[in-house]
Parts: sequence; C-alpha cells; structure tokens
Amino acid sequence: MRPVWVLAINTYREVIRDRILYALVLFAFLLIGLSLALGQLSFAEQARISANFGMSAIHLCAVALAVFVGSNLVYKEIEKKTIMTILVRPISRLQFVFGKALGLTMVIITMIFGLACILGLVFYGLGQEVGARFAVVLLGLLGEALVLLGVTILFSMITKPLLVVCFSIGVFLIGHWQGSLEYFAAKDQGGTLKAVSWLVSHLLPNLERLNWKDLVLYADQPLDFASKAAALGNAAAWFAICIWISTLLFMRKDVG
Repeated sequence: MRPVWVLAINTYREVIRDRILYALVLFAFLLIGLSLALGQLSFAEQARISANFGMSAIHLCAVALAVFVGSNLVYKEIEKKTIMTILVRPISRLQFVFGKALGLTMVIITMIFGLACILGLVFYGLGQEVGARFAVVLLGLLGEALVLLGVTILFSMITKPLLVVCFSIGVFLIGHWQGSLEYFAAKDQGGTLKAVSWLVSHLLPNLERLNWKDLVLYADQPLDFASKAAALGNAAAWFAICIWISTLLFMRKDVG
C-alpha cells in the first residue's frame, strides 16, 4: 500500500501546481459572485439563486477536473517516458493506476471542500442553513466526479486525450439525460428507442441519481439516507470496475 500512497501524494502535488486547477477555482469564484449579483435582482429568491449557482460552480469544477486532468493522468507519464522509471520499482500496474487515481481524487476532494467553505460563508451571510443537507449534496458531487474519473481513466487506456475528453463529456451528458431518454423510449412505437434506452441504462452510469441539489434549494425535499448511501455505493462500484478494467488494458499496453 505504501507505493500507492507515495504515488498518490506525488500526483496530488503535481496537479495542485497545475494552472488548470487555479483557472477552475477562479471560474467557481466568478460564478458564485455572479449568483450574489443576480440575487439582488430578486431579493426573495436570493438565497435559492446563490445556492443554485454555487452548487453548479462546484459541480462543474469537479467534473472538469476529473475529465480534463484525468484524460492526461496516465498518458502524460507514457508520453514523457517517466513511467519507465516508476515501473522498474516494486510497483504493479494496478498500484500505478490506483495511485494516480487516488492522487487526483484527493485534489478533487480538496477543491470541493475549499469551495464548499466559501459557499458556506455565503449561505451564512444570507441566513441559509448549512447542515446535513449541504454535506449530502457535496457527497453526491464527489460521487459523480469519481465515476467520471474512472470512466476517463478507462478511455485513456484506449485512445488519445482529446477523444478521451469527448467520450467522457458524452458519458456525463448521457448520464444526466437517461431519465429523458426513458421518457421518450416509453412513447416510441417502433421499439428502437426502447432498445437504445435499455442499453444505455445498463452500460452507462445514471449520474442523475447523484444530483441532490434540490435538498438545498427546497427545504421540503425528504432526506432519505438509505437511497443516498445506495447511490454512493453504486458510484464507488462504477469507479472500482473502471479502475479494474483500466488495469487489465494497461497490462497489455506497450509503454516502451
């Protein structure tokens, strides 16, 4: 386990120094600031508008970090040949992939926590409650980021970073539109759309199950911990499966 932890720490430090992280954080700050400005236009809805924009900012930053940084996580090591100096040490390819993924996961957690603290201060200033509902929404965002990170690493074992980003964004969009696809499939008379909907629901993750922003936006929404725990467990399973398949592909990959 020690090689995994060392690799994760090094990956964490490397990503933290990456300029894309600061660009994402700046974008989140601007979006939160915009929410406060727009909230002034409708004082009665200011708290809800700020919560919606703030959570969306954290959501987009977590997704962008998982997809854009994750797409280069292993590819960059292979391209620069630095992977050769790592694999000559007593470390397996599974440990390498998991260590890189763990390092980026730590960065995502750090970013979510930091932005959540800022948003929490905004909520406090607006008299909005910051409690269990707020924490549960953040866990959902983290779960979705983990699923997308696993999918991105899996795609990175197959193709180039640009295509990896395109495929991962496609999974992100389809993952949030599965409910709409099922709705239209139910009205399809030919049956083709039903077959597509069935394949999508069984082969791709339903990311909308982790979208719990309504818990903060609407206080009357029930907080069902059992269903939330099941959704997080499903996200962890998707992440584990993607890492496992990625490792199998990586074992067959020529890195020389």
